[in-house]
Amino acid sequence: MRHLLTLSVAFLLAVAALDAAAPPVAKPVVEDQALDDTQDVLYLGPGRPSVLRLHLRSGGKPVVERWKEFMAKFFAYLDRNDSGGLDRSEARMVPPIAQMQQILSGNIYNYFPSQGTASVDFLTLDANRDGKVTLDEFEDFYLKGGAGPVNVSTNLLAGNTFAYDPMTDKLFDLLDTNKDGKLSRAEFDAAEQVLKRLDTNDDELISLAELGGNSGGSVRVTRELLRQPNRPGRQAFQMNPLVLLPRSDVPRRNAAVMEVVRSLIKRTAQYKENKLTLEETGFPKAFFDKYDTNKDGKLDALELAKWARGKPEGEFTVRLASQDSAMMMKAPRKPGTGDDDMSLTMGNVRLTVVPSKGASGVANAKEFFLGQLRAVDTDRKGFVARRQLNAQSHYYLLAIFDLADHNGDGRVTEAELKKYIDTVQAAYGAQVNLSLTSSGQGLFQALDTNGDGQLSVRELRQAWARLARFDANKDGCIGRDEFPMQFNLNVGPDSNGAGFVANIIGISYTTPPTVGGRGPIWFRKMDRNGDGDVSRTEWLGSKADFDRIDTNKDGLVSAEEAEAFDESIRKK
Repeated sequence: MRHLLTLSVAFLLAVAALDAAAPPVAKPVVEDQALDDTQDVLYLGPGRPSVLRLHLRSGGKPVVERWKEFMAKFFAYLDRNDSGGLDRSEARMVPPIAQMQQILSGNIYNYFPSQGTASVDFLTLDANRDGKVTLDEFEDFYLKGGAGPVNVSTNLLAGNTFAYDPMTDKLFDLLDTNKDGKLSRAEFDAAEQVLKRLDTNDDELISLAELGGNSGGSVRVTRELLRQPNRPGRQAFQMNPLVLLPRSDVPRRNAAVMEVVRSLIKRTAQYKENKLTLEETGFPKAFFDKYDTNKDGKLDALELAKWARGKPEGEFTVRLASQDSAMMMKAPRKPGTGDDDMSLTMGNVRLTVVPSKGASGVANAKEFFLGQLRAVDTDRKGFVARRQLNAQSHYYLLAIFDLADHNGDGRVTEAELKKYIDTVQAAYGAQVNLSLTSSGQGLFQALDTNGDGQLSVRELRQAWARLARFDANKDGCIGRDEFPMQFNLNVGPDSNGAGFVANIIGISYTTPPTVGGRGPIWFRKMDRNGDGDVSRTEWLGSKADFDRIDTNKDGLVSAEEAEAFDESIRKK
């Protein structure tokens, strides 16, 4: 049997060697890294305020470039006489901010029919009062209104809930072998062996079901809850946890940043002196003192602006690959922090940047609307008139009627409908939405680094390294009250509408996602449980081969190690 397994490995390695000898395939287009894809964000939620730097790309381009391309396409669609500007008649069809935000978010179905007509004042669009709306004025209207390339669609405290995992107590009790109410490094190091007996399906993963339950209830996040002394993030910035900073290409950017921090001070300061105290900012004292350059015990707008324009505490790259997928590229790990590449620890809060997938319904929009039109066009004339539609039966078609009626004759033809759908479909991927959600405060969430609802061997082995920083009282153990609150910064093309509050998602682990995908094909085939590692149990070859590839000698072959080995084979 061992001989057969060794032959299997030899076959897989031979495949790798044959691949190396095969003619080279065309390489993917290399992205132009010189293009500006940067968006700085102030995180003002639980934990402590931080500056985050996001590199946002969509379809291989900076998202701002995709947004500009769509704006130009939509502008050209509205410019029916191809004059290069919109006159009053053409400008009547400019979508209001709320409707454009829905288009950018992938919602090209559910408009309010009344929003398709003249609800935008012409003089609001025609900033220079020359009688026409230029592309620059068109873009500026949406940028100022919040329908730009990056949108924040969350308010942490407005009706959201804070997920709580009831399995924390059970998991804690299992690991707390000496029953002292705390988890030491030794107990974390023994976690793999302690929980192994619960692995009923022998896949080297411990799921919530194997622990004896599913995710449980939730409690509402309120300002009072977060202001409790034993809760992280006791500061007054919490009502707006994500604030976009002006991009580097914004004219007079420094002045624009000053406007942002003045707004923060205005809504936060308890005293009418345009300054913030240590308690009001939520900064650690050493951090506060660093920016309190005049040592008056308060931060004014200039001092806060220096912080906002300074070096970010977390830097992350997210690339949206297509309409139906999202791909995350990891930023370099910050030395000495122990943070995952896409996570940042702030006090007793752990923030993870999570890419979200796109909506699948956008691609089928043309067939959907053509089906509606043909259902009304029983005489097969190739068009429908407005008088043929009613709000109950033809809601969706009526909602886009004015915009789809390109020549304004009160009828929508199939050709006009196709042209309109082609135009608005180009919006998908032209905006990135940011939202903040809570995945709870519990031991399971803290250990489940990839959020797949299962604890892998590597996650258990790295438990102490991940949690040691939360030992607030420095007693060498982690108490029940020291587990970090887990928050996700969701980054993706979808939004829940124009400024509506994002709902906190409950924890659902009934269908765990597949985590694999990296590494050579032989590695992925061996990684039967999809946790991104090949253990000795999954390994099909000899111990000598395993040890040769497992360069860090941790008993697991990672995707990186497999790729390095595969590369060395190809070079020979």
